[in-house]
Amino acid sequence: MTRSTFTTSDGVRIAYCIEDYTDPWRPADTLLMLHSAMGCSRRFYSMVPGLGRHFRVVRPDMRGHGASQVPPETLPLTKERLTEDVLELLAVLKLDKVHVVGNSAGGYIAQQLAIHHPQRVKSIALFGATPGLSHTNAASWLPQVEKKGLRAFLAETISDRFPVGEADPRLVEWFLGEAAKTDAAYLKRFIGYWSGVDFMDEIHRIRCPALIVAPGAEPIGRTDTYSEMHKRIAGSELVFYENARHNICDYLPDRCVADILAFLERRFGAHA
Repeated sequence: MTRSTFTTSDGVRIAYCIEDYTDPWRPADTLLMLHSAMGCSRRFYSMVPGLGRHFRVVRPDMRGHGASQVPPETLPLTKERLTEDVLELLAVLKLDKVHVVGNSAGGYIAQQLAIHHPQRVKSIALFGATPGLSHTNAASWLPQVEKKGLRAFLAETISDRFPVGEADPRLVEWFLGEAAKTDAAYLKRFIGYWSGVDFMDEIHRIRCPALIVAPGAEPIGRTDTYSEMHKRIAGSELVFYENARHNICDYLPDRCVADILAFLERRFGAHA
């Protein structure tokens, strides 16, 4: 693993890591993994071994998350800026075109890349990622987080994210600890911003191969949103994980990896 940072054009330090376990005698495509809100690239730890044998895996921490800098309030927070962060990382790494895996909020950015910068995206795989948060109850989280604290709020609503009684309780505890590290003021800005965003009317412009993986018991938003995405993104594939909660990448990592690899095999052949 290689860990590094770069500074964006508006002066924010972004952390990222690169892992490459592919055979050294053959070329390998790059797979960019974009994590969810209240998380960081570490949340993908259990998916990297399976993906890293086939792809060079790049995992950035979004601004305000993980080891990346929390931007000052004077800097605007927009989907365009978050997308630009990714484009600038690709420029630093001299990457022309990549496969993208996006989980939840990371999937919003993956969609923005495919819509507005199609020449940079080979494929997208979206996990629990709708076109923004405007048709969810996310805005109602903020007063509860402010009153109770992030960890306590997530603990009280943990069944929205994990199937209690099925998911390893040690994983749930680790998730709570990781999520609680998120800067509270920035999270308020981040969730508040995405709660007002809906770009469903734009996703018909996605032309690259697209995999949509939806939690079948999605409590954050509506499951029919994923079906509508499938209708609007030509040639997309839709998979429902029956009875699954929102955090499928956290507690079903092997299934997620298998579906990514099978999707890319179908669309691009061996080794994508």
